Amino acid sequence: MKSLKTLLLAGLSLMAFTTVYAQEEEEVETDLTTLQFVDADGNVIADGATVNFAPTDPEETPGGFEIKPGIFVENLTDEPVYTAAQVNITAMSSGSLMCCFPANCYNKFELEEFTTDPSEPIKAKAKHSLNTEWYAEAYGSCTASFQLKIYEETLAPGQPTKVLRANGPKITVNFIYNDPASINGVSNDGAKAVAFYNANGQQINNLQKGLNFIKYSNGKTVKTVIK
Repeated sequence: MKSLKTLLLAGLSLMAFTTVYAQEEEEVETDLTTLQFVDADGNVIADGATVNFAPTDPEETPGGFEIKPGIFVENLTDEPVYTAAQVNITAMSSGSLMCCFPANCYNKFELEEFTTDPSEPIKAKAKHSLNTEWYAEAYGSCTASFQLKIYEETLAPGQPTKVLRANGPKITVNFIYNDPASINGVSNDGAKAVAFYNANGQQINNLQKGLNFIKYSNGKTVKTVIK
Protein backbone atom coordinates (compact mmCIF):
# COMPACT_ATOMS: atom_id res chain seq x y z
CA MET A 1 0.00 0.00 0.00
CA LYS A 2 1.28 3.45 -0.88
CA SER A 3 2.55 5.51 2.02
CA LEU A 4 0.87 8.72 3.11
CA LYS A 5 3.96 10.63 1.97
CA THR A 6 3.70 9.18 -1.54
CA LEU A 7 0.01 10.05 -1.78
CA LEU A 8 0.71 13.56 -0.48
CA LEU A 9 3.44 14.14 -3.09
CA ALA A 10 1.15 12.86 -5.82
CA GLY A 11 -1.58 15.22 -4.66
CA LEU A 12 0.81 18.17 -4.62
CA SER A 13 1.98 17.28 -8.13
CA LEU A 14 -1.62 17.20 -9.36
CA MET A 15 -2.31 20.56 -7.71
CA ALA A 16 0.77 22.04 -9.37
CA PHE A 17 -0.32 20.73 -12.77
CA THR A 18 -3.83 22.10 -12.29
CA THR A 19 -2.46 25.49 -11.28
CA VAL A 20 -0.22 25.71 -14.35
CA TYR A 21 -3.13 24.71 -16.59
CA ALA A 22 -5.36 27.38 -15.04
CA GLN A 23 -2.66 30.00 -15.49
CA GLU A 24 -2.31 29.05 -19.15
CA GLU A 25 -6.07 29.46 -19.63
CA GLU A 26 -5.96 32.86 -17.92
CA GLU A 27 -3.08 33.96 -20.12
CA VAL A 28 -5.07 33.53 -23.35
CA GLU A 29 -5.35 37.01 -24.82
CA THR A 30 -8.53 38.82 -25.81
CA ASP A 31 -8.81 39.70 -29.50
CA LEU A 32 -11.64 42.01 -30.60
CA THR A 33 -10.16 42.79 -34.02
CA THR A 34 -10.55 39.42 -35.75
CA LEU A 35 -14.24 38.61 -35.28
CA GLN A 36 -17.35 40.54 -34.31
CA PHE A 37 -21.05 39.90 -33.78
CA VAL A 38 -23.48 41.63 -36.16
CA ASP A 39 -27.23 41.57 -36.70
CA ALA A 40 -29.06 40.72 -39.94
CA ASP A 41 -28.62 44.31 -41.15
CA GLY A 42 -24.88 44.31 -40.50
CA ASN A 43 -25.06 46.46 -37.36
CA VAL A 44 -22.28 45.64 -34.89
CA ILE A 45 -23.29 44.06 -31.57
CA ALA A 46 -20.69 45.33 -29.11
CA ASP A 47 -18.61 43.07 -26.89
CA GLY A 48 -20.45 42.58 -23.59
CA ALA A 49 -23.85 43.58 -24.99
CA THR A 50 -27.18 41.93 -24.13
CA VAL A 51 -29.64 41.29 -26.95
CA ASN A 52 -33.36 40.64 -26.37
CA PHE A 53 -35.16 38.71 -29.10
CA ALA A 54 -38.93 38.26 -28.86
CA PRO A 55 -40.59 37.44 -32.22
CA THR A 56 -44.31 38.07 -32.45
CA ASP A 57 -44.94 35.06 -34.73
CA PRO A 58 -42.35 32.32 -34.11
CA GLU A 59 -42.29 29.29 -36.39
CA GLU A 60 -43.89 26.15 -34.96
CA THR A 61 -41.75 23.02 -35.35
CA PRO A 62 -41.94 19.44 -33.98
CA GLY A 63 -39.52 20.54 -31.22
CA GLY A 64 -41.61 23.53 -30.18
CA PHE A 65 -41.78 27.16 -31.22
CA GLU A 66 -38.50 28.21 -32.85
CA ILE A 67 -37.03 31.41 -31.39
CA LYS A 68 -34.11 32.19 -33.72
CA PRO A 69 -32.25 35.50 -33.40
CA GLY A 70 -30.71 36.96 -36.55
CA ILE A 71 -27.15 37.09 -35.23
CA PHE A 72 -24.02 36.54 -37.33
CA VAL A 73 -20.28 36.31 -36.74
CA GLU A 74 -18.22 38.43 -39.14
CA ASN A 75 -14.60 37.73 -40.04
CA LEU A 76 -12.83 41.09 -40.25
CA THR A 77 -9.59 39.72 -41.68
CA ASP A 78 -8.32 38.75 -45.12
CA GLU A 79 -7.72 35.15 -44.03
CA PRO A 80 -10.03 32.28 -43.03
CA VAL A 81 -10.47 32.05 -39.26
CA TYR A 82 -11.23 28.94 -37.23
CA THR A 83 -13.62 29.72 -34.42
CA ALA A 84 -16.04 28.12 -31.97
CA ALA A 85 -18.46 29.34 -29.33
CA GLN A 86 -18.32 28.81 -25.59
CA VAL A 87 -22.01 28.72 -24.70
CA ASN A 88 -23.33 29.14 -21.16
CA ILE A 89 -27.06 28.51 -20.70
CA THR A 90 -28.05 30.26 -17.48
CA ALA A 91 -31.86 30.14 -17.72
CA MET A 92 -34.34 28.07 -19.74
CA SER A 93 -38.01 27.83 -18.82
CA SER A 94 -38.76 24.92 -21.20
CA GLY A 95 -37.62 23.09 -24.31
CA SER A 96 -34.05 23.02 -25.55
CA LEU A 97 -31.33 25.24 -26.97
CA MET A 98 -29.59 24.12 -30.15
CA CYS A 99 -26.31 25.63 -31.30
CA CYS A 100 -24.81 24.59 -34.66
CA PHE A 101 -21.93 27.06 -34.79
CA PRO A 102 -19.95 26.90 -36.92
CA ALA A 103 -21.25 23.52 -38.18
CA ASN A 104 -21.65 20.69 -35.66
CA CYS A 105 -24.91 20.78 -33.68
CA TYR A 106 -25.36 20.60 -29.91
CA ASN A 107 -28.88 20.31 -28.50
CA LYS A 108 -29.10 21.00 -24.75
CA PHE A 109 -32.07 20.47 -22.44
CA GLU A 110 -30.40 21.54 -19.18
CA LEU A 111 -28.55 24.57 -17.85
CA GLU A 112 -24.90 23.98 -18.70
CA GLU A 113 -21.76 25.38 -20.28
CA PHE A 114 -20.14 23.83 -23.34
CA THR A 115 -17.82 24.72 -26.22
CA THR A 116 -18.56 23.88 -29.84
CA ASP A 117 -16.06 22.36 -32.25
CA PRO A 118 -14.01 24.68 -34.55
CA SER A 119 -14.59 22.28 -37.42
CA GLU A 120 -14.92 24.83 -40.22
CA PRO A 121 -13.35 28.26 -40.76
CA ILE A 122 -15.21 31.45 -41.51
CA LYS A 123 -14.07 32.71 -44.88
CA ALA A 124 -12.17 35.98 -45.24
CA LYS A 125 -14.43 39.06 -44.91
CA ALA A 126 -17.46 36.78 -44.63
CA LYS A 127 -20.41 36.50 -42.23
CA HIS A 128 -21.52 33.21 -40.71
CA SER A 129 -24.80 32.68 -38.88
CA LEU A 130 -24.59 31.93 -35.16
CA ASN A 131 -27.01 29.09 -36.03
CA THR A 132 -28.66 28.99 -32.62
CA GLU A 133 -32.34 28.44 -31.79
CA TRP A 134 -34.36 28.07 -28.64
CA TYR A 135 -37.22 25.57 -29.07
CA ALA A 136 -39.81 26.81 -26.57
CA GLU A 137 -42.55 24.46 -25.44
CA ALA A 138 -44.51 27.25 -23.73
CA TYR A 139 -44.37 30.99 -23.03
CA GLY A 140 -41.18 31.88 -21.20
CA SER A 141 -37.55 32.68 -21.91
CA CYS A 142 -34.06 31.31 -22.32
CA THR A 143 -30.83 33.18 -21.55
CA ALA A 144 -27.41 32.18 -22.86
CA SER A 145 -24.04 33.85 -23.32
CA PHE A 146 -21.81 33.26 -26.35
CA GLN A 147 -18.02 33.75 -26.11
CA LEU A 148 -16.16 33.37 -29.40
CA LYS A 149 -12.96 31.33 -29.33
CA ILE A 150 -10.28 31.93 -31.98
CA TYR A 151 -8.01 29.06 -33.04
CA GLU A 152 -4.85 28.60 -35.09
CA GLU A 153 -4.36 25.51 -37.22
CA THR A 154 -1.03 23.78 -36.70
CA LEU A 155 0.30 20.70 -38.42
CA ALA A 156 1.07 17.95 -35.92
CA PRO A 157 2.59 14.64 -37.01
CA GLY A 158 -0.04 12.77 -38.95
CA GLN A 159 -2.96 15.18 -38.60
CA PRO A 160 -3.88 18.89 -38.39
CA THR A 161 -4.76 20.28 -34.98
CA LYS A 162 -6.29 23.54 -33.81
CA VAL A 163 -4.82 25.46 -30.90
CA LEU A 164 -6.71 28.13 -28.96
CA ARG A 165 -5.11 31.51 -29.70
CA ALA A 166 -7.47 34.08 -28.20
CA ASN A 167 -10.88 34.84 -26.77
CA GLY A 168 -13.10 36.88 -29.05
CA PRO A 169 -16.13 39.05 -28.17
CA LYS A 170 -18.88 37.87 -25.84
CA ILE A 171 -22.61 38.66 -25.85
CA THR A 172 -25.69 37.56 -23.92
CA VAL A 173 -28.92 36.69 -25.71
CA ASN A 174 -32.38 36.61 -24.13
CA PHE A 175 -34.68 34.39 -26.20
CA ILE A 176 -38.26 35.38 -25.29
CA TYR A 177 -41.53 33.69 -26.25
CA ASN A 178 -44.39 35.95 -25.18
CA ASP A 179 -48.15 35.70 -25.38
CA PRO A 180 -48.90 37.47 -28.71
CA ALA A 181 -51.82 39.27 -27.06
CA SER A 182 -49.43 40.77 -24.53
CA ILE A 183 -46.88 41.72 -27.17
CA ASN A 184 -49.44 43.34 -29.42
CA GLY A 185 -51.07 45.07 -26.47
CA VAL A 186 -54.53 43.60 -26.96
CA SER A 187 -56.64 44.12 -23.85
CA ASN A 188 -60.32 43.34 -23.43
CA ASP A 189 -61.34 46.83 -24.57
CA GLY A 190 -58.82 47.03 -27.43
CA ALA A 191 -56.25 49.23 -25.63
CA LYS A 192 -52.62 48.88 -26.69
CA ALA A 193 -49.62 48.13 -24.47
CA VAL A 194 -47.38 51.17 -24.10
CA ALA A 195 -44.83 50.00 -21.51
CA PHE A 196 -43.52 46.93 -19.67
CA TYR A 197 -42.16 46.82 -16.10
CA ASN A 198 -40.49 44.13 -14.00
CA ALA A 199 -41.34 43.20 -10.42
CA ASN A 200 -39.12 46.04 -9.13
CA GLY A 201 -40.99 48.63 -11.15
CA GLN A 202 -38.15 49.13 -13.64
CA GLN A 203 -39.15 49.65 -17.27
CA ILE A 204 -38.01 46.86 -19.60
CA ASN A 205 -38.12 46.37 -23.38
CA ASN A 206 -39.86 42.99 -23.39
CA LEU A 207 -41.69 40.70 -21.01
CA GLN A 208 -39.31 38.60 -18.93
CA LYS A 209 -39.54 35.37 -16.96
CA GLY A 210 -41.34 35.95 -13.69
CA LEU A 211 -43.64 38.79 -12.64
CA ASN A 212 -44.28 41.56 -15.19
CA PHE A 213 -46.59 44.58 -15.35
CA ILE A 214 -48.09 45.79 -18.64
CA LYS A 215 -49.30 49.37 -18.91
CA TYR A 216 -51.98 50.03 -21.54
CA SER A 217 -52.96 53.16 -23.44
CA ASN A 218 -56.20 53.41 -21.46
CA GLY A 219 -54.23 53.86 -18.23
CA LYS A 220 -54.78 50.35 -16.90
CA THR A 221 -51.89 48.24 -15.63
CA VAL A 222 -52.13 44.45 -15.81
CA LYS A 223 -49.95 41.98 -13.89
CA THR A 224 -48.77 38.90 -15.76
CA VAL A 225 -46.41 36.05 -14.95
CA ILE A 226 -44.16 34.44 -17.57
CA LYS A 227 -43.07 30.90 -16.64
